[in-house]
Amino acid sequence: MRTYGVPTVTFLSAFLTSWPTHSAMSAEPVGVTFSVEVDLGRDVGQSFGSLFEVRDGRGRVVAGAGFQDVYNTRFRTDRHTLQFFVRPEQGDEEFTIERLPHPDLDCGIYLFDLDEQVYAWTTVGGNSVRRWDAGSGEWVNELPPGVPAIRSGDGVMRVGGGHLVFANDTATYDDRVILSPPDEGGYRDFYYAQGHLCFYHRKSADDGFTRLYSCPWMPSDEDPIDVSRAIVFDTPFDKEVPFAWGQWEDQVLTVSNMGGIYVFEDGQWRTVLEPDDKVSYQVYSILHWHDRLLLAQYPTGNVFEYQGKEAKRLEGWPPVMPGVATSARECQTLSIYRGDLFAGVWPWAEFWRRDRQAKEWLLLDRMFTHPEKTAEFQHPYETEAKSLGLVTNHWGQRITGMIPLGDSLLLSTSSKGTAEWKDEYTFLTDEQRREYGAVLRLRMPGNLAAQIKWQDGPIKLDFTMRPSELVIEQDGKQLASSVLPDDFVVDVPDLSVHWKQGVFGPLRGQLLRYDIEPE
Repeated sequence: MRTYGVPTVTFLSAFLTSWPTHSAMSAEPVGVTFSVEVDLGRDVGQSFGSLFEVRDGRGRVVAGAGFQDVYNTRFRTDRHTLQFFVRPEQGDEEFTIERLPHPDLDCGIYLFDLDEQVYAWTTVGGNSVRRWDAGSGEWVNELPPGVPAIRSGDGVMRVGGGHLVFANDTATYDDRVILSPPDEGGYRDFYYAQGHLCFYHRKSADDGFTRLYSCPWMPSDEDPIDVSRAIVFDTPFDKEVPFAWGQWEDQVLTVSNMGGIYVFEDGQWRTVLEPDDKVSYQVYSILHWHDRLLLAQYPTGNVFEYQGKEAKRLEGWPPVMPGVATSARECQTLSIYRGDLFAGVWPWAEFWRRDRQAKEWLLLDRMFTHPEKTAEFQHPYETEAKSLGLVTNHWGQRITGMIPLGDSLLLSTSSKGTAEWKDEYTFLTDEQRREYGAVLRLRMPGNLAAQIKWQDGPIKLDFTMRPSELVIEQDGKQLASSVLPDDFVVDVPDLSVHWKQGVFGPLRGQLLRYDIEPE
């Protein structure tokens, strides 16, 4: 089959004789390849969205492909990472978790990724960074290429064929300065989307302020950003800072630590929710999911949904783990993996998966083995924290990062802050304290993540499922592959392919043609 133009749905009844690639009904198991030619347009920081999603006659999602866009507390994941997933007919709840070697960055880290490399960051040691070297299985002391340092509020992302770096109050694109430091205060918490570089300008003093900037900029611009052309918004409180950014359709959204929800749209900033310095309302993660944004919030511990007008709480998204206190909870991290939504919740490092078919949340595990959970205290080790003169929730347990990499999802942990370990903390064994600031690897068969090679103009992508593997190719060259277990079975009737839509949101680009071919 070869179709041109703008498709919507394709029914695969003609392929059912070859589709059950692992079925006992098929004498010679074969594979199937989904091919698309897509033009993502100019890279202006947009959420690229979904290429396709495959459903069975019951509406259950069987497979799909697309680009995740999520901002987890400190960092935005690499938008050029493409995920291809296939879900088995049975056993889709099975998973394994293993601990990677400890990065040795004390009690807390956050993860970010660039060009299929994963980095761990902490404030300890003057903002230390380690890169995960998959070949040697070790963490190496190394910053991303062209990045001088990463403080809280700094970062790096791929835009088009280059790197956009935010460091030391400065922005550069492929080592070319596009934004210089201000005369007073500092620039921080950058976000590039919709052709605008957005960031916070803060000054901490008696005459301090917090201002939101949106500056038009394209990678093709030869001149630096003219800050005098920026659209500027003064926040009501001078100590407002964000933990997350996101975008919905043509809107860019940020939420401050005082609950102010601010949106940039049609060349201006507007307030969706007024901030309040007396009431806690903080958002730690923003994820593009289907036709909405999901906002991970404190103190409810729930996800809020946003579709352009207001943020609405989804009660029980996720629920409370049995045996712990029900208040002062923080949904901190979100991710899409193997086609499902995952969430990490403080203060017990709960790890949840949303089963779309069953319409329920499943608790996969806690990312810490200690202490025993209790509802007597809000947070782990409150008594020990008080005895050491620390804030009560110092040893609360966070899942701070979720990065799809190859066939895995990498998770990171932290205490409340990225704190230094001290020998006086004798109430924890060495093994226990190394569960803070750790990285764990989740595997569920059927997911593959790889980075595309950016080019201006159409690219051809092939997604192949064979009896024993998944493969992603770009323009005839393999980007990545992963192994499927022998008992991985996809054998369902009435399959349909829904093009340009799926769990990663609607496609922001042109789908020029598509093929579905058996092997």
